[in-house]
Amino acid sequence: MWDTRGVMERVSRAIGPLATNVHLVADPRTREAIAIDAAIPGLAWITGELRERGWRLVLIVSTHGHWDHAGENGALQAWSAAEAERLTGYADAAAVDVGVAAVDLRSRASTGAAAVSAGAPIAAHPADWHMLSDPKPLYAPFPIPPCVPAVELAEGGVVRFGDVRLTIIHTPGHTEGSVCLLAADEGILFSGDTLFAGGWGRTDLPGGSADAMVESIARLARLDDRLRVLPGHGRETTIARERPWLELVARERRLLL
Repeated sequence: MWDTRGVMERVSRAIGPLATNVHLVADPRTREAIAIDAAIPGLAWITGELRERGWRLVLIVSTHGHWDHAGENGALQAWSAAEAERLTGYADAAAVDVGVAAVDLRSRASTGAAAVSAGAPIAAHPADWHMLSDPKPLYAPFPIPPCVPAVELAEGGVVRFGDVRLTIIHTPGHTEGSVCLLAADEGILFSGDTLFAGGWGRTDLPGGSADAMVESIARLARLDDRLRVLPGHGRETTIARERPWLELVARERRLLL
């Protein structure tokens, strides 16, 4: 799927055994891009799209720590370092703003093993970092390589690249560190596995919580009806389309059976 409305450009594809929706989001002016939920085996598709469109990868985002949303992070980061070195002679990690203060990712990338490897840094909510650095995947049909997150996706922070702004909404319930990314200027919500068309992410896996999911759904019920919702799996929807059951969960303070 190709989307050029507003400031943001986007291309998406369902990838892997669980058909994870992988998104590449780019600023058309600077050609900077981020990858959201890089699933295995998505490396060839992601890198092919980046090269074809002349986009430069500056950040790798996982909406949560499950293997089907983070499995390709390490390989993609290594590719971005090699690509930068091929083009410029230096394995550059571009500066991206997260929150109110700029994060100098180049300097962080060169501060040793405890920091991020060279290349586009990996971002996730800190509550899920352990799931990326020490993956213990349930039901994965192949090994999941570890990766090293270096950018915190905290509640209320804003990922800024070029003219694109994505506001971070912490929505625990599926995992402790699940987040949604709100592109308010575009009217788009990347909802990860918190909100699907007609339902929500399961809460019975490690780190899941039905009570936390109720609170997260209640927050999303307050968003604008016009928002397009791009979930981690399945078809696109809108807040308006989901509103009846969102408000029912919020009102009754329980997940519906």
